[in-house]
Amino acid sequence: MSSKVKIFVSYSHQDTDLLDSLLNFLEGLEKENVQFWTDRNIRIGEQWDAAIKASLQEAAIALVLVSQYFLDSDYCRNVEIERLLSQKKFLFPVILSPCEWRRYDWLSSRHSLPGGDKTIREHYTDPGQRERLLLKIREQLRERIELLGKEQVTPSRPSPATYSGSSKVEFCRRLGPDWFYLADLLEIPPYDQARFGRGDEVRGVWEWLENRARLGELPKALVAIGRLDLAELLKP
Repeated sequence: MSSKVKIFVSYSHQDTDLLDSLLNFLEGLEKENVQFWTDRNIRIGEQWDAAIKASLQEAAIALVLVSQYFLDSDYCRNVEIERLLSQKKFLFPVILSPCEWRRYDWLSSRHSLPGGDKTIREHYTDPGQRERLLLKIREQLRERIELLGKEQVTPSRPSPATYSGSSKVEFCRRLGPDWFYLADLLEIPPYDQARFGRGDEVRGVWEWLENRARLGELPKALVAIGRLDLAELLKP
């Protein structure tokens, strides 16, 4: 696959020990054009809610680490999971510890790992058995990623879009600090972002896209970061 497959990791901060061991074992997949995203990717000064919602929008797969802490979290359930379900993203649930997961249709209707009534904390205390399970998770994630690549029709590049000078001026005037989220969503490399003039970053984003015939991607990206006002401004 030519573009990165983004995997959003939904978890409770009470389970960071298992998150760390799992991501360490899955790290090698990042050499295969896979990018894992957690809230640890949020930079200092960013609005965490907007950053999470933008990442949910662009993810192809959600790795959902389920525990009672996770299920009791209003944000995990009512924001992250609700958005993933409404956007019809593929959910890959892993049951970390004993919990009431069967009470939730979105979980009980899906196959999860380890499977049956087993959980990682309760049934995989032996290091060898746990690594065997982590390997299974890695293999099944790779299978899903490969299947995703086969299902996707190579998207045609958006036709070069043109906007009036007044639209550009209004966009540059109103976007403000949201340029951070827009740049990340559109995968503008950090070294290019660093070249944008201080205080003139919004214009830098516009011209970076314009030089690559990618201005047509702006309306959809603006919707993803919650700037419906600017998406409306740039409607064809």
